[in-house]
Amino acid sequence: MKQIDDGRYNKVANIIGQAMQYHPHGDAAITEAMVGLGQKDLLIDTQGNWGDIRTGDSAAASRYIEARLTKFALEIAFNPSTTEWQLSYDGRKKEPIALPMKFPLLLAQGVEGIAVGLSTKILPHNFCELIEASIDILKGKTTQILPDFPMGGIMDVSDYRAGLRGGKVKVRAKIEKVDNKTLAIREIPFSTTTTALIDSVLK
Repeated sequence: MKQIDDGRYNKVANIIGQAMQYHPHGDAAITEAMVGLGQKDLLIDTQGNWGDIRTGDSAAASRYIEARLTKFALEIAFNPSTTEWQLSYDGRKKEPIALPMKFPLLLAQGVEGIAVGLSTKILPHNFCELIEASIDILKGKTTQILPDFPMGGIMDVSDYRAGLRGGKVKVRAKIEKVDNKTLAIREIPFSTTTTALIDSVLK
């Protein structure tokens, strides 16, 4: 996206095609990653129907949606002088080994991954709290930061263990009594969708 960036939106199908020069796993994996990043609304400026993490609705086909890098992404993610490069999987292109960031992006967005016999989940954190914690660390102060979820909810971090192995976070929906016949669920737990919640209530 940085290579083809001219300030205008590009069709996501075009971006996927460009990314396949670096990525040997095909268009489905690239599309899924791209939509996931777009829904988090931090690095990718989106246009069109990108789905909704709250409802579980999927994005429109890649030929219908468009994207470009946000000003934030252009500021924090690309610095050629501090980036180490290697040849891509087929040796035709050079790609970054990693992108040095000016911001703790993994903590902001959250990520999960699996390997052989191992799974890891980093929960998302509050943008402003991460900046304040980063400043404290640069000043040599100790800091504590807890997860923060984009869909709200009530969080129990009594067994969080600073995010280390075996730590747990419990998140519950926030339910409000409107009147004697109505309960309003205005905030739902992270990684739950309104569709799943409705199915659960019906059951």
